[in-house]
Parts: sequence; C-alpha cells; structure tokens
Amino acid sequence: MAESTPASDAAPDAAPDAAVVGEQAPAGVAISALHKAYGSNEVLKGISMTVDPGEVVCLVGASGSGKSTLLRCVNRLEEPNAGTITVADHVASDPDVDLDAMRREIGMVFQQFNLFPHLSVLENCTITPRRVLKQSKADADGEAMAQLRRVGLEELADRRPDQLSGGQQQRVAIARALTMRPRLMLFDEPTSALDPETVGDVLAIMRQLAEAGMTMIVVTHEMTFAREVADRVVFMDQGHVVEAGPAAQVIGNPQQPRTQDFLRRVLDPTHVDLDV
Repeated sequence: MAESTPASDAAPDAAPDAAVVGEQAPAGVAISALHKAYGSNEVLKGISMTVDPGEVVCLVGASGSGKSTLLRCVNRLEEPNAGTITVADHVASDPDVDLDAMRREIGMVFQQFNLFPHLSVLENCTITPRRVLKQSKADADGEAMAQLRRVGLEELADRRPDQLSGGQQQRVAIARALTMRPRLMLFDEPTSALDPETVGDVLAIMRQLAEAGMTMIVVTHEMTFAREVADRVVFMDQGHVVEAGPAAQVIGNPQQPRTQDFLRRVLDPTHVDLDV
C-alpha cells in the first residue's frame, strides 16, 4: 500500500524527554558465571558481565557466538543451566522469581517484529498494558499514542502491520515495548531483517532512547551505531567474552587477535586473506 504521509516514513528528529524511560529509575543488570547448553552443545561458557543503570552495552560477534542466547536468558526466555542473573531487584536466574513482575520492567525487541497481523497498530500497542497492567482503554490508548508519536508513527495508528514497511513495523514494536514503561530494553539484532533504507530510522529511535537514559543491551552488527552510541562493547566468540571495554577502544583499537579478525571482516568485507 502506498504511503502518502511523509511524516510516517521517517523517524522524528527530536530526542524524547526523560519520561520515555518510565517513571522508575533505569535498571542495572549483573550476570555471573552464566552457562547455557542445548544437549551437548554448550552455548554460553561462564559469562560474567554487568550493565549499569542507564548504560548502553552492545554485544557483537559472529553468528552462533551466544549473543542472542545471553539476551534471552536475561529475560528468562531461556533457562540458564548455571550462574546468576540479576535485573534490578529481581534474581532472574532464581527458579522462583516472579517472572511476570520482572518482565513488566523489561522491554524486548526481536529480529522479527512479532506484531499481531489482525490488530491495528494502536491495538498492538495497547493489548499488553490492558491485559497485564489492567489499564483502562483510555489510559492504554493515551500511552500508546504518546509512544507512537515518539517513533513518528502516530498517524498510522489505525493501520494493520501488513500496510507498513519493515522499518515502520519495527518502530511499532519499539513503541509497543515502551508502553509498559520498562526500566531495561533488550534489542536482539533489531535491524537485521530490514531493508538498508529503513535501518537508519530504527537506529535513530534507539539512539534517542540511549540519550534519554534507558538501560539497553543491544545485539547488533551495526558497528557505526555501536561505536557512536554504546558506552561499552562486548565481543563474544564461541560462548566466551573475549574482549570488553569502551566502544572506541574495542572497535577502534581491539587488543585480542580474535576481535581484530572479526572487525577486519566486518568493517572491510571485500578484503580476504587467502593462503596460496
């Protein structure tokens, strides 16, 4: 379906105010000696790291290095085999943790948009606040419209997902997560399924969230975004943290040979070393 409203095609220029991060303070994350295996395949091999409240940490590395699994363990979409994860006041790795209470403070955006195709954009953004937070329709609609306004899609509230571009759908997914006023946002390669022309709109929204003080853990291959927005970059390989530090250091001057090799391939994909 053709787009007729220019405002719907581009992310807003103005950064959101601090209210976008919710009325509660941003949440920190602490991970210690985390292990996760699928049968004999050990995906996470003793991961330890922290994310301070309001900090943006980008996880980078080759496919299969354990980045997405780590993210899913934080939200307990995957059950860790060993180790501890603490999100704010919740011990996420505790089998008895109140998952509903913990997840109310965590927003997650996936590679795929996971929008309900039979619901409008507005309905996609209000269904969880109404069912989980028991908000009235008026309150849920008001919050949803505020978040859609932040991502530049207020005028598309009545459309269905299949009437939107991929970038617009991902921005709706971000707005939907923000309607719960999370203290922590998790992004699992949110631009990997997008056309190159729409990637920038989604990254602009994420940049604004970072500037507003949201705690964020981002799995990404967007090295420019990681360099410019992340407070720290964590390079993972084969289930281990190989190198971690300030973004300018890890991306601009990596110390470990495996990190150097990965970044050389990502930043200069046409360069191939061949043994002849």
